[in-house]
Amino acid sequence: MDPMIAESEKLIREKMLKEGLSSEFISDFLSKIQEVRNGETGIVKWEEVGDLDPSSDEISLEKIESSYVGDPTYLKELVVIKLNGGLGTSMGLSGPKSLIEIKDGMSFLEIICRQIGFIREQYRLEVPLVLMDSFSTQEQSLSELKKIGFTQNYPMSFLQHKVPRLVVPNLVPLESEKDKNEEWCPPGHGDIWFTLLETGLLDQLLEKGYKVAFVSNGDNLGATVHAGILEYILKEGLEFCMEMTPKTLADKKGGAIFRRVVGKEKKNLQLLETAQVPAEHMHEFEGLGKFRTFSTNNLWIRLDVLKQKLLSEKFKLSLIVNPKKVEGKEVLQLETAMGSAIQNFSKAKGIIIPRDRFAPVKKCEDYLVRRSDAYSLNHDFSVTMSGERKEAGLAELVVSLDESYYKKVGDFNERMQIIPSLVRCTSLKVQGDILFDTKVIMEGDITLVNDGPGQRKLSELGKDRITNESLRFRFT
Repeated sequence: MDPMIAESEKLIREKMLKEGLSSEFISDFLSKIQEVRNGETGIVKWEEVGDLDPSSDEISLEKIESSYVGDPTYLKELVVIKLNGGLGTSMGLSGPKSLIEIKDGMSFLEIICRQIGFIREQYRLEVPLVLMDSFSTQEQSLSELKKIGFTQNYPMSFLQHKVPRLVVPNLVPLESEKDKNEEWCPPGHGDIWFTLLETGLLDQLLEKGYKVAFVSNGDNLGATVHAGILEYILKEGLEFCMEMTPKTLADKKGGAIFRRVVGKEKKNLQLLETAQVPAEHMHEFEGLGKFRTFSTNNLWIRLDVLKQKLLSEKFKLSLIVNPKKVEGKEVLQLETAMGSAIQNFSKAKGIIIPRDRFAPVKKCEDYLVRRSDAYSLNHDFSVTMSGERKEAGLAELVVSLDESYYKKVGDFNERMQIIPSLVRCTSLKVQGDILFDTKVIMEGDITLVNDGPGQRKLSELGKDRITNESLRFRFT
């Protein structure tokens, strides 16, 4: 072995062992690094990206619901897993994103617990809720669960791994003078499958008769248990299903599934993420032609088949090589996406769902939309587009907030003291520093501009309803 590679591997192994990571996990990580040394970039071969066959690769939720009423007896075979490792750093948070208030004074985590509580109460059975936490979120999240009074007979949390950031070009672990946390990064949510096995949780669930896991992002409150999908999966003998939703121009970055084609031979289904797309084909990936739907990251997986695949040692996840700059150094983060597990399963399907089951919060723009009356908290504690908005035939609300003043949740909350009514608003653009200090009904396309010095108040406009207007604060 090349002495430089040997030294790199030695440093990585020592660093990871010191943090208590298992030798199996370390070996898997080192194999990924070797792939990168061998020229793996994570970029797909575009000639292998084939089209889906709508008759065999996809099914609509509407079609499932017409044949499967959702027999609740199958719910005793279901476990719900939520990804809860995010700190919401893109929104200026330093704690778990799932703990911020989202609807009716409740946090994401409290609403998720109430969603599960609703099922338990209605059907008198225990559907376990398990969080995949990171080292940064576990303690606070478990404390919140205790405060809420949420209990169950199974572990409520398991920890995802962490991996070293690697300095280019020698791929040695990053050493930070300022913050030791900067030396590490999450390995992507693809880590979930290996970790379920390694922690023993997968075996524990299988022993108790749980057959299917429904996995989704903790910030997507539309991703509730659907008994019809569960019944469909179990009766049809499916192993892996991914919920997809029709793409709009606002969904450029969403991953999509494709049928891999080698020569003229159709192979397995695979997930294509933005980071894997060749630059010259990005316009095709982001457009509405070849990829009509995108992944919501709502996944359904047979636990017994998952274990079988993991133990076969042929289980593969597509590698995402993510270049970053940390403290002035060029580094690589090696990640995997949990949806890329679809390539390991022959009995897999894309389920085309309505947008209601996809309501994530990635930025403060999303946060405003979900907190407003454009979205409702329903009787089953799902958060979906409000009935009034749907009846009016309105699509997803497009919001643009000035990043200088609204990017961070703290700044957003300071300025958005009273959330406007947006149920009939189609777009809202806010430029400059504006304090939302009074209740205003906004309809149609709205632009608010403060291009002068200092903050201005919405109440200064003297309006309680704004319809299809572009308003600029005047300066004397």
